[in-house]
Amino acid sequence: MKVICDTNVWYEIASGKFVPPLEVELIATEFSVYEFVSTEVAVHDVLLLQKAVKSFFRFASGIISVDPFYHFLSNSLGRFDTEESLLSKNMNRTLNEFLAMDFSKKPIIPQDTAQNVIKESQEQREIRVQYAEFLNSILPEKRKKINREVGKNEYLKGDQSEIIRDLVYRWTINYLKTKNDSVSLEELNWNSIEFFLRVTENFYKKLDTTRDMKFKPNDVTDWLNLLYVRPSMKYLTFEKKWRTLILEDPKTTDYLFQ
Repeated sequence: MKVICDTNVWYEIASGKFVPPLEVELIATEFSVYEFVSTEVAVHDVLLLQKAVKSFFRFASGIISVDPFYHFLSNSLGRFDTEESLLSKNMNRTLNEFLAMDFSKKPIIPQDTAQNVIKESQEQREIRVQYAEFLNSILPEKRKKINREVGKNEYLKGDQSEIIRDLVYRWTINYLKTKNDSVSLEELNWNSIEFFLRVTENFYKKLDTTRDMKFKPNDVTDWLNLLYVRPSMKYLTFEKKWRTLILEDPKTTDYLFQ
């Protein structure tokens, strides 16, 4: 059984809170592993990070070494090969160098490395913050429209699947613009991301109708990591919010590894 993992899985293993069953193949993703090299944990608790990275190298059966949108495209069209991305190659080298460091006498990473990590972490957080701020800025009017036109209960019962699919298609098109490429909606294998589409629909419904709920910057990584999960796979996260959301819908419950 192949199980796509959230970053917190490697920390749970490192702390002894989760012991992977022998029959399970834990699969890491480029998107989640990138958090290792862009997190300020490296500065503030280097020993914890090193333990988590060791858990990743020891227990991960493999890594999907492309970003989530490219992975979706590669499952749809043959022209998108699955060769390891430059980012994954660089991350692999960085993590191996990190594991070779001896922190037994002084658990602090070199100052220049710390500055680079903090800079990368802040830059990545700023991207997530901007996206979260945009979504949160349109929430008040969206909630008013729902209450005025359909009502909360009807909105929650409604089928938003086509709206979500069109939204993901627009994201994919914007992603491909950076590569001077394009695809039609019909070319994409939507069945390959049915888990992501369903969780996204449920997440947006809850966000749109729950008073005081906000989209948080950290939600971006947790959410888009679901794009890697195909129908034949399971997903593992220890983040309570996402586990609860997945378990609330019978159509997504079976995807969660428990």
